[in-house]
Amino acid sequence: MAGTEHCDRPERRRFITRHHVEDAAASGDAIRVQGRDVVTDEAAQRAADLGVRIERKAVARTASGSSVTTSSSTTPTATAASDPDLRRAVRAAVVAELGSETPGLDLVIDRVLKSRSR
Repeated sequence: MAGTEHCDRPERRRFITRHHVEDAAASGDAIRVQGRDVVTDEAAQRAADLGVRIERKAVARTASGSSVTTSSSTTPTATAASDPDLRRAVRAAVVAELGSETPGLDLVIDRVLKSRSR
């Protein structure tokens, strides 16, 4: 349809790597992550080491199907599995990606976070 701003194509997924983090550190900029973008573990660790701020703009879907844009910013740090902020961020990202809450989601998140703290 001509003149419409919305497209039914899924947005492209971008992978943020340590190279992006090092470029951001050199320029003094934050990294802005949106929608389906993925920050690699190495990039998150490098950002924590260099003090680079990672800002995530999330789009959540409501029960009626309309979208709500929320914005949060985080600075990655070495975190224990019990960190409630990390848990909330992971949960929000999974729900945003899937479009709804999945039975057993909290159990899976807890298991993954526990395995990462070893």
